[in-house]
Amino acid sequence: MNRENEAFKGFKNQPPPLILIVDDLAENLAVLGNILRKEGYQIAIANNGKQAVNIAVSRNPDLVLLDIAMPEMDGLTACRLMKEDAGSQHIPVIFLTARTETEDILKGFESGAVDYITKPFKSAELLARVSTHIELKQSRDLIVRQKAELTHLLTTKDKLFSIISHDLRSPFAGLLTLTNILVENFNAYEKKDLEDSLRLIRDTSDQLHTLIQNLLNWAKLQTSTLEYKPLKLQMKAQVRKSTDVLALNSAKKGIAFDSGITDNYFVTADPDMLRIVLHNLLGNAIKFSNTGGVIEIDCEMKNNFIVTNVRDYGVGMSAEKQNDLFCHGKNITTAGTANELGSGLGLMLCKEMVEKMGGRIGVDSLPGKGSTFWFTLPAG
Repeated sequence: MNRENEAFKGFKNQPPPLILIVDDLAENLAVLGNILRKEGYQIAIANNGKQAVNIAVSRNPDLVLLDIAMPEMDGLTACRLMKEDAGSQHIPVIFLTARTETEDILKGFESGAVDYITKPFKSAELLARVSTHIELKQSRDLIVRQKAELTHLLTTKDKLFSIISHDLRSPFAGLLTLTNILVENFNAYEKKDLEDSLRLIRDTSDQLHTLIQNLLNWAKLQTSTLEYKPLKLQMKAQVRKSTDVLALNSAKKGIAFDSGITDNYFVTADPDMLRIVLHNLLGNAIKFSNTGGVIEIDCEMKNNFIVTNVRDYGVGMSAEKQNDLFCHGKNITTAGTANELGSGLGLMLCKEMVEKMGGRIGVDSLPGKGSTFWFTLPAG
């Protein structure tokens, strides 16, 4: 018979609840353990209050059945310590006690207990109270998780609206204004002026396209709809694909790519995520490099991880800015050396994607000297 499902019809998809039984008498532990195991519960045992506190913090049980009268550390003290620790304060505690005086019962509730059962207890009463308090705890846990998820979704929505209203609306308004002027005064333009305006439209459109792609990918990450499909990938080939795509952008500023990556560096990564990371880091290096500069890309092996470095010799940044660069809620946007647009979203996207692939990302930079963005991925 599946006792677990009988006792927890509303929590079928969860593992059997873990109950910590605390009593200094072995026979009491045996009786309680037998009753609860027959109902499908998992059991942890402690024979003194100090041990109970340690187990509560380390194993995070769903419920504690705690004897009051014990040597070394009584149940009241143990309960107070559990409630003072952030790792165990949410765990419901039911006292098992032979004391029936009102004052003793009040002391139990004051120490943080949610209920008490008097000894000798009846099995049916014990199981009913255990089931009730575990269901209450799991309901509270569900509410906390749902609240956290809702808060996350609302934060994501606010970020999306912020980017749409600021970083997208402004350049789109500029594009509309410029194209209207071109349409209305087309015949009055000299060929050179017309070419310059068209180049501006093209560059702005390209930057907007990158921003929208980052925005969509970031939204997918937040809603867990972007799948991670790891493959063994050669870093040299992946970097070459990205530099080929960005060749036009780098050529506009006379910037050269210098890749020192050899054929023997392989990573385990999602090809789409890796492409997005490389595109953003190389795109940023172009953005903050001075005209005629060089961007260096290299790899090295460290502790079964491949470290990829993207190094520019451009404007660099302060230590304070570096600390905020990958932080949620810090919308770090800086115009490039040719006034290129940005939203601060690309690096946040890189961080989340690299971490999803099992790696880390960071930056080393000095103002006026340039920046080295690095990320690690598991070796393939």
